Amino acid sequence: NKIREGLSSLSSAIETIANTNKPDVPEATVNSISGNAIHGGKITLLRSTGIRDQATRTSLLVEDDQITVGKADIDNVLGDLDIENNLTIGGELKAQKLHVDELFSNQKHTTSIDFDLTSEPDLIGMQWRKKGQATKQIVWRENRFYISSDIDLHRNASLKIDDITVISADALGPTIKKSELTTVGRLTNLQADGDLNIDDFVLYDSGTMRFGIGVEAPNAQFSVASNEAEFVVDPDFDHLRVGAYTTSKLSLITDNKERLVLKEHGGVEVKGSLGVNVQYPGEDVDLQVAGAIRFADKKISVGEDIPVEGNYNLGDLQYNTKPSAGGWVGWICVESGNPGKWKRFGAIEK
Repeated sequence: NKIREGLSSLSSAIETIANTNKPDVPEATVNSISGNAIHGGKITLLRSTGIRDQATRTSLLVEDDQITVGKADIDNVLGDLDIENNLTIGGELKAQKLHVDELFSNQKHTTSIDFDLTSEPDLIGMQWRKKGQATKQIVWRENRFYISSDIDLHRNASLKIDDITVISADALGPTIKKSELTTVGRLTNLQADGDLNIDDFVLYDSGTMRFGIGVEAPNAQFSVASNEAEFVVDPDFDHLRVGAYTTSKLSLITDNKERLVLKEHGGVEVKGSLGVNVQYPGEDVDLQVAGAIRFADKKISVGEDIPVEGNYNLGDLQYNTKPSAGGWVGWICVESGNPGKWKRFGAIEK
């Protein structure tokens, strides 16, 4: 009976096995193990298609919400990256666009900085701040840059507009044509075009080409005037006029003394000796003439004898330069001609 029961159980088991579907079992791979069979423990020198573990100590900690690693060598980071706390970069940082709330730098910038304005452009720029001191600023204000401190250029540098120097250390540029300077130092080789006004006292009118001192509207090419008198120098086509334009007397002076006075209405006063063709007139005479004179249309000359040539008129006189006792003072023309007829006059007592 026991043998019969055993065979019956075996037969049932075989039938059960025969009717049961065989599960899919992956083919065994040499040197491989299913991950389902690993739980806990340490695996060293782990290598796979995407992972190679050469660590000799714990370097990577993976937790539910974060990964902790000491150093990471990453070629590319895809997607957004949020960094909390500080970030230190030992090399170069290259970015297409940089947004910062504050920027502190003690390094020089070797590239341009673009300010992408997200609000009104007033007072957009750079500021240097130090506690207890006013800020130093380079900012855009309305339609210009505002700089709060001095600009100190190198001695050989200059300010330029359109690549043309407008201000250098010792000169204004050639394109500067207009100025409202109120104080200048010593000028050398000054050239001016147009009108000239010096303290409303010295004036040049380029329209009339007249120069005046003390007069707003000169009456000649050169004019010097006071309240009531105006002295003019006025060259004409073939002669030159010099004198008083107004009804004023004109004096020629030396040693601050009047020597020749032209009166208001034409009179002439000579103060001192007057010589004609005489370099040093004698102080004992008022008039000294080197040759003949004409007085009241009568010629008066001197000589040793009567004239032998020249035209003479009735009444002309010639004084004897060698008078003697019993001789004559001179000769008088009694008939006009060349030299005319002459008679002695003025007997000299013996």
